[in-house]
Formats: sequence, structure tokens, C-alpha cells
Amino acid sequence: MRDLDHGFTFLALACNHEKYIIEHLESIKYLVECYGSSINCKLIINDDYSKDRTIELIDGWLSQNLSLFHTVVKLYNKNNLGTCTSLINMLSHVDTAYLKLTACDDVYSFENIFECMILEDEISILSGYPLALVDSELSVNKKDIYNIVASDILYGNRPLIDRFKFLSNNNAPNIIYNSKYLTDERVLNFLKSFDVIEDWPIQTAIAENFPSTKFKQVDKIFVYYRRTLGSVYLVANNRFYKDKSKVYGYLIDNENSFLMKTLLKSRFMCFKFGNAYLNKALNLGFYVYFSMFIFNVF
Repeated sequence: MRDLDHGFTFLALACNHEKYIIEHLESIKYLVECYGSSINCKLIINDDYSKDRTIELIDGWLSQNLSLFHTVVKLYNKNNLGTCTSLINMLSHVDTAYLKLTACDDVYSFENIFECMILEDEISILSGYPLALVDSELSVNKKDIYNIVASDILYGNRPLIDRFKFLSNNNAPNIIYNSKYLTDERVLNFLKSFDVIEDWPIQTAIAENFPSTKFKQVDKIFVYYRRTLGSVYLVANNRFYKDKSKVYGYLIDNENSFLMKTLLKSRFMCFKFGNAYLNKALNLGFYVYFSMFIFNVF
């Protein structure tokens, strides 16, 4: 195992983000200047074969702000490798004990993220609440918040894998992974079999290999997340579909309980339909989730 210092690494995933990259980097600058003066901050930025001015803008910004960081690693892919391979390549350069992964169209909030970077061994995943950034305006989706709170209540005392097998709400941009588990060889090997979806495979692998660890929800907002016309689920729709199908297939094949396997198959079937109304009407897991929610309300 590599010796890690107690610094913090910002992992930045870029692909055709010329409209947002400077805003993203400036939000990192804000955190470093406001809270990170005593911390060795490292930046690892990966561009997955952008065809716009993303790389040019990154280089221009770094030429003026290089002194912010103890180390900067630039990984500019010569072809489109996909999110998962890019992330694995980035993690091979991590030599700090703490890290945060974010896409370059998202923006860090004003929260002191460094205060939350030290996770106890029993905490493998920590998450804040989401705020969406749409046309420079922040907005809250109350339904998302309610479901995140409900998920935390329903799955808080259950095995970690249940949160990712069945219906729950988890906002990937606001998740901080315990680097001890994220960089585990078994987790990375599982991630290697995927292309553009990194969050669900990571969460599944961590939950299966470290079943006694916990998911911790905190009352903070680490990242303002933005979905754009360049989001992976739109521009790489077929790749996105294949990855999600692969995770469903893996979970179904490795489920021993007939009831749980049936719930997973139902959820997978509804995903393939791609219709939000059918997803609620035919997804057996929705009725289980709703029943559990009502039970916990009372």
C-alpha cells in the first residue's frame, strides 16, 4: 500500500465543458483560499478528449493559479476513454489520504469541505444534500430532499448494499468516498468493467466488499450540481444504458433471496421501459418502498 500524506486531492472530470470549466476551477480556488491554507491541496484533472476549448481554458487558468496547489496532474486523453477508465487513471496518481471527485460542469459550494474529509473507518460513504444549478440560479427539488431523508431512515439500519440494490435517492455529486475503500483493488477491478457510469458500480463494490461500513448523511451541501445537454446520460445514451443494465444484471445474478431477486427484476424491467409512469405502476420495489415509508412515518 502506498504511503499517503494527509493532504486533499480534487479529482476533476472534464469533457466538452468549456462553458463551465472556469466556474468549476474558481470554486476550487475559493475553497483552497478560504479554508485550505494549511493543507497540501492537489489537483488531478482529466479531460476525456474534449472537442471544444476545455483544455485551452484549463491550461490558461492553471498558468495563473498553479501556486494554489502542492501538485497538479493533467491527464488529457487522446481518445474518449469513458468516465470509469478516466477515473481509474486519476486514482493511480492519488497520494493523499482524502479526496473528492466532481465533474467539471458542477460547482463546489461555500462549505468548508475539508472539515468533512476525515471519515471514521466505519463510514465508507458520506453525502450532503443536493442543490441544482440551472441557468446560474440555484433551485431545490423538495421531492428529492424528502426521498433522501426517507432513504436515510429506511436503510440506516440495514446492510449498506440494500441502499444501492433497491429504490433510494443518492445524489452522486454530493457524495464523499472514504478513499481507503474507493482505492481498494477489488473496488477498482469491479469499476474496470464499466464505461461511463462510475457512481453506482463504486457504491455496489464498496457495499459488497465492506458490508459492515455505513452511509452517513449530513446537513450540508458540498456541490451545486448541474445537468446539461452534455450530460453523460444524454450524449452517451447507449453506453449509459449498457452500464446500468450490467449493474442490474450483476445484482440479480448475485441475489440469493427469491423475493429480493423478483424486486430487482421488476426494477430492471421498468428501467428498460424507460417510462416514468410505468416505472411507478409496475415497479414492485416502489410499493415496498412506499409501504416502508408509511410504516416509518407512524
